[in-house]
Amino acid sequence: MNFDRIDRLVAKEDFCFQAWSDRYSKGVWAALGLWENQIDTVRDLSSGGDLDMFFATDYVFSAEWLPYVTGRTLAEAMQKLEERLASLPQDQLSRGSQWADLVSKAIDALSEATRGRSWYDDKKPESLDDLPATFDLAVEQSATSDTEEKGQ
Repeated sequence: MNFDRIDRLVAKEDFCFQAWSDRYSKGVWAALGLWENQIDTVRDLSSGGDLDMFFATDYVFSAEWLPYVTGRTLAEAMQKLEERLASLPQDQLSRGSQWADLVSKAIDALSEATRGRSWYDDKKPESLDDLPATFDLAVEQSATSDTEEKGQ
């Protein structure tokens, strides 16, 4: 198995990597983030004691550009993460890229929407917008929102 992209992001781009076993039998998670607390947000919500984990995992898994995956084993999860990274524009796999910024914004929004709150159903907080499914759509949505912010 080859994990060149994961290795480069961790060793050269200073990304953080974590893996953990999902307490709800989704398997093993493999995740990257610019900071450990970004991954901690997802890890904590994925193993929450109440039903918060349903909307949190749905949110994370709705975007094929986020570096959060699960597999039956650690090796499978890492392979899926490597494949996900391979599907992105390779010039985006760096700390200062638009992809890194979009990942940070998505996880920061999840953290903010869930901080100190709990929902006892599978509905996401109203303050949490749906994520674009693809990286291209995320870039497009980001450009639109940047234009709207400048116009105000």
